[in-house]
Amino acid sequence: MKIISRLVALGTFLVLAGCGTWTAESYLHETISGDSFNACLAREYQERATSEAYVDCNWVDTATIVEKGRAAAAGETVLPWDPATRGVLPSDLPELQDARAKLLAALDNGGRTDPARACACAKAQRYYDGWVEQASDNKLGDNGSWLGGEGGPVQPERVKAEKAAFYEALTKCEAKIVGGPWTIYFGFNKFNLTQEAQAVIQEIAKSSASTFAVVGHTDTSGSKAYNQSLGERRAKSVATALTANGKTVESATSDGETNLAVKTGDGVREPLNRRAIVSVVK
Repeated sequence: MKIISRLVALGTFLVLAGCGTWTAESYLHETISGDSFNACLAREYQERATSEAYVDCNWVDTATIVEKGRAAAAGETVLPWDPATRGVLPSDLPELQDARAKLLAALDNGGRTDPARACACAKAQRYYDGWVEQASDNKLGDNGSWLGGEGGPVQPERVKAEKAAFYEALTKCEAKIVGGPWTIYFGFNKFNLTQEAQAVIQEIAKSSASTFAVVGHTDTSGSKAYNQSLGERRAKSVATALTANGKTVESATSDGETNLAVKTGDGVREPLNRRAIVSVVK
């Protein structure tokens, strides 16, 4: 049955080629440059499509993979396959859906934009789609039985290989370059963000960390009660800016005039003490 299906696929290719509508092969030889997520994903799909075409001689799957690769190369958002629509065994569906949820979470949490993780995330998506494709190589018939008759994927060992490669890539895709902590300074008796402070906010926004804690500080001029309140306003000012940049702030608190960066006596205006500290929570 597998051989017959391959012959049917090849026949489909020849018909399409004869009609002049088959353009997949040109994509297989394109040069795709760049290190963005979409560029890496387009290359990953190109490599997989080449294998499907020239090793497995499966031009039907090749056409589907090429379509995804071209969309990625064009800058479109290309999602990993939904296994519920691909005809996998019902017993395999929960694991595949869980893996897809983990991949999407990593992609949405900076995996597409973090240069240090983009290509690893693209590789994870390529191998996830490969896992789904291998798990569904015998498509279900109308009566729910497997057309190939084996009761599952044609090549279980390839399912295992694609799955292992996916999880290896996913580990790198999920890795976070967290950085920090960061210090943001304020003017005397101020809690607004200066131009320099805004630049630090943008630096934090580029971090792949998602959740932060902010602590506001003051110098020792003014009363302790007033400085406690001023530290809170500084922390909230930073938290608001981080939230506006898509980050989560778990806490925004004040140490007031305690925990000074520069030890001074009471009533001293010290610029280095007028600050907020941003730390990574996760």
